[in-house]
Amino acid sequence: MAAANAAFATTGTGLRTRLRPLWILLTYVLPWWLLVPVLSVLLYQSRLQNDLTHLAVTQADYVDTRAAVLTDALVRLTNDIRLVERVTRSAHQHLPESAARDRLAYFFVDLLEAHPYYAQARLLDAACHERVRIERGAGARPIRVADDAFQDKSRRPYCTETQALPDGEVYLSPLDANIEFERVVLPLQPVLRIATRVTQADGTPLGIVVLNYDAAPLLAAFTDSTRPDAALINADGYWLHAPDPADAFGFVTGQHDRRLGLRYPDVWAHVRDSTRNTGQIQLPTGLWTFRRLAPASTAPQLHAPTWYVLSQIPPDALAQVRNKQRAVHLGFAGTVLLVLTGLSLALATSRLRQQRIGDALARSNQELAQSLTRLEQSQDELVRSAKLASLGLMVAGVAHELNTPLGAAMLASGSLQAQLATLEKAFSDGLRRSDMTRFTQAHAAGLALLRDNLQRAAELIRQFKEVAADRATATRHRFDLADMVGKVLTLMQSELKHTRHRVDVDIPAGQMLDSYPGPLGQIVQNLVSNAVHHAYTDGRVGHIRINAQAAEAQVTLSVIDDGRGIPAEARTHIWDPFFTTRRHQGGTGLGLHLCQQLATAVLGGTLILVDTAAGQGTEFRLTLPASAPDDPAPGAERAAAQPSTPDRRA
Repeated sequence: MAAANAAFATTGTGLRTRLRPLWILLTYVLPWWLLVPVLSVLLYQSRLQNDLTHLAVTQADYVDTRAAVLTDALVRLTNDIRLVERVTRSAHQHLPESAARDRLAYFFVDLLEAHPYYAQARLLDAACHERVRIERGAGARPIRVADDAFQDKSRRPYCTETQALPDGEVYLSPLDANIEFERVVLPLQPVLRIATRVTQADGTPLGIVVLNYDAAPLLAAFTDSTRPDAALINADGYWLHAPDPADAFGFVTGQHDRRLGLRYPDVWAHVRDSTRNTGQIQLPTGLWTFRRLAPASTAPQLHAPTWYVLSQIPPDALAQVRNKQRAVHLGFAGTVLLVLTGLSLALATSRLRQQRIGDALARSNQELAQSLTRLEQSQDELVRSAKLASLGLMVAGVAHELNTPLGAAMLASGSLQAQLATLEKAFSDGLRRSDMTRFTQAHAAGLALLRDNLQRAAELIRQFKEVAADRATATRHRFDLADMVGKVLTLMQSELKHTRHRVDVDIPAGQMLDSYPGPLGQIVQNLVSNAVHHAYTDGRVGHIRINAQAAEAQVTLSVIDDGRGIPAEARTHIWDPFFTTRRHQGGTGLGLHLCQQLATAVLGGTLILVDTAAGQGTEFRLTLPASAPDDPAPGAERAAAQPSTPDRRA
């Protein structure tokens, strides 16, 4: 059975080895054959949409440009008919009838000479019979028509519609063919007629003034040799200008089947029923853009028909855009696939060649990882050793300080015991008043000495417990900065009293902090110890100053000595872990590194070395908020619980 399992495992391993090249090849090639087509389709759709949007915007601008031609013409017509109405009224107010007509005829001649787009200017009486008529004759020169050639226009719509208007309002006729003597003038002359009533000062009707606008140049503006698709449609769906000139003015020529509504009913229904004055619609017949011109909606005193400016991009033009983009993206995708496939094959081949190298590197990485683990364990052991050394130093200092009061207490206790024995002997021999007096005085002095020294020892133990507890747990609470620094220096008395250095504290009383006194005390202890052990190696007596200043919500605590300073070449490395210039004297190089960790990660402040001149001492400046951050940075608890020996001075 075991042999069978071994054979099966060998077979499986061999199969995996044979399939590995295929798997690597698929890993490199298959993603490109999936990704490139998908990206090509997305890019094709995006580029196609951009092209179609560009066509739509261009078409909309094209339609707006054509519509602006008609809009400008309507503005000129409205302004000119109002001018004609004022001139006519003025002439009849100040001149007799015949003179007024002559004056008006001269004005009409000047108007037609100045504005070649007017074909006729007329004055009709109240019954719509012509009284003054200026038209263009041979050579397009304005001429005055004789009175016997005047026509009766009472049956023309522009006459009856204008007669029904209130004073001051203007009638604009539909764009149709010119009609003279009840017959359409051939060849067709497209005309717009604008008219308004003229009254005297007392309100008596004088008649109607009419301007015939030659619309042929206006319609010619719709013609573009590069885009023959612009159309002008009237409210009944007839072409006034069409891509095919034979479709124009079907209502005049009797070709009533030449209407947009019959040829493109879906387009006409959308354009006619749309609630918007401009829009676009995509239909099987192409992309249509329209603009509705309804002058009466913007000028209430103008009674004008509605027109539609229309443009079409045919389906074959849209298909040409799609085919162009499709060809570009198919060629691009094919080229990219060929290139990427070749590169993938080359990479797969290289990957196969590097399999053995990869296995060797994996073994090397495993060995390096094990070495790194051992190094980290060594580092942690060194930190723990530093922690024990710092704790031992503190315990030794406190024990040394306790020796004096406890020794004095024991001496007082022995003295009290001897006095008690003397009293007992005196009592057996016969107690005298003087013996009792001496015993009482000596006993009181001994008790006072015993009490004072026990209180001093208790105070030292209490301070040690507070500092040790804060340093072990990194407890946050409100505390007085000066009091905390004083406690730290008290616990350092065993270290400081063997030197002649002077430590001065200049911290305002009542400077309260809401922070972590344990880590802050550890920083102060390390900085002061650094100054004591490393700043005065030349044997001189030093002066160490600890001062603090508060500004807004921050407190700056400085530890300054007047020692030999830190060499320039060591200043950039003092914060690095394990950097020390006294490694052979027991230094681990962790003190200032952990001080900076405590300052930033726990207290939320900064610890910097202030630049000073060479040999002019050292200043460490700790800036911290009066209220520490709510959440210490990751690793703050670990940093707070790792005191170190004060050997970081370079």
